[in-house]
Amino acid sequence: MKRIFLGIDLNNDLKSKIEDLKKKSGLFNLPIKLVEPENNHIALKFLDQLSDEQIDELIKTISEELNIFKSFEVKIDNCLVFPNLDNAKVLALKVLSPNLSGLAMKLFNRFQDFKFIKPEDRPYTPHITLGRFKNGLTDLEKEKVLNIQFKNDFKVDSIQLFESQLTNNGPIYSIIRDFNLK
Repeated sequence: MKRIFLGIDLNNDLKSKIEDLKKKSGLFNLPIKLVEPENNHIALKFLDQLSDEQIDELIKTISEELNIFKSFEVKIDNCLVFPNLDNAKVLALKVLSPNLSGLAMKLFNRFQDFKFIKPEDRPYTPHITLGRFKNGLTDLEKEKVLNIQFKNDFKVDSIQLFESQLTNNGPIYSIIRDFNLK
């Protein structure tokens, strides 16, 4: 069994810009476990522990669904805090793209055919996780988070199926399959 998720790997230039943002914004001084630079991605869906047979079945379905999708632009526009600033658990960059949301909904609907994939119980909010907060934030830390500014845009021309191996030093992500868009 492998821990599997579907996502969009970021190019090295964008990963470097995100690392610069973390430094310039003083995120290393907050009570937060930051995502390792090589692990930055846009998550589409965590698919859980899957067997090789389930992964093969999933690859076939994703290939069929993505066959009609063309590459598209996404915009990154500042930060999000999940679930909210007063109960901060996750700090992320907000990703805006009607095409990405449409692609996600199409895949989620198709995933309902699989008994081994849990249906989504909350709306899809595209984002790039920067880190997970270790505890609550002081008013000064909340202000620092609110002042984080980051804007960028890039072209998505492929979607990846990742394996996530948990280690004592954090997760290691490896790409199982690239799905190229037209």
